[in-house]
Amino acid sequence: MYFDYLNVLVFAAVGLAFVFVNLIIASVLRPKRKSKVGLETYECGEETIGDSWIQFDIRYYTVALVYVIFAVEIAFLFPWALVLKSAAASDGIGVFVLIEGVLFIAILLLGLAYVWCKGDLEWVLSYSGPEYNPGDDRDPVKLPNIKELEAALEASDEHDSEASEEEAA
Repeated sequence: MYFDYLNVLVFAAVGLAFVFVNLIIASVLRPKRKSKVGLETYECGEETIGDSWIQFDIRYYTVALVYVIFAVEIAFLFPWALVLKSAAASDGIGVFVLIEGVLFIAILLLGLAYVWCKGDLEWVLSYSGPEYNPGDDRDPVKLPNIKELEAALEASDEHDSEASEEEAA
């Protein structure tokens, strides 16, 4: 009996060790970005707008949950359709299965009507706060001028070629 508890204890210890060892390895291997540019939030190559700690509207989560609920419930209709096909051939139960399926779909439609009337499927944001103006406290990222870099590279190449010619002579 104690051996079963030991198995669970070993399994839990290995699981915890796996998590913490991976976190330590990741902290050692990942690049350290301590500059101001490195600590900025990355948004697909675009300039960030505002703070990264914004609050998302609850409607995103509500619509996602409603979608998941209806997708799972519709997945229950596939086995029902198979049972309905085989039940139609038998005596009396085919009508019962059909009524049950129609009742299930009616409950789904009532749920959809409730969510729709409640306004949880509306995407138009009604915002009454102050207009957002990004602050000027952040320094803009200064990209180097390509022509200046090319000129500096050519000058260093010329300098290197002159130095190598002097060494050869």
